[in-house]
Amino acid sequence: MTMTKLPFVSILALLLMGFHGAPLQAQNAAQSSGMDMKDMKSQMEQMRAQVEQMRTQMDQIQTLMKDNMAKMAAADAAMKTHMETEQASMKSQMDLQQAIISHLQAMTDHMQAMTNRMAMMPDQMDMHKKSGTTMKKDKGMKDDPKN
Repeated sequence: MTMTKLPFVSILALLLMGFHGAPLQAQNAAQSSGMDMKDMKSQMEQMRAQVEQMRTQMDQIQTLMKDNMAKMAAADAAMKTHMETEQASMKSQMDLQQAIISHLQAMTDHMQAMTNRMAMMPDQMDMHKKSGTTMKKDKGMKDDPKN
């Protein structure tokens, strides 16, 4: 029995030493964690400051993006208006050019018709020439003071 008591007593001694040493370890841990808590608090404050700075930067970026989007929308509207104005101007110019072409075509057709009529009436043209010269002679005679 003495053999069985010996391991039991040694186990009991080890346990007592473990209990007695544990409060010392906890006390040491508490002292070291106190320093760690101060460090952790300062790190947390730094992190909070960084997060706040990031939020501020994000707000600034969002504001810039909103402003840029509004400017882009205004530029798009202005460009659309400009393009519509240019399109209307081009249509007006095309209409004007078409009207000029139509007018020139009508004048050309009229001149061609007059030329054709003149070609069909050669005798009348000769008569006008003859009567014109005769009239000049007659007119000259009438205006002649010698008469």
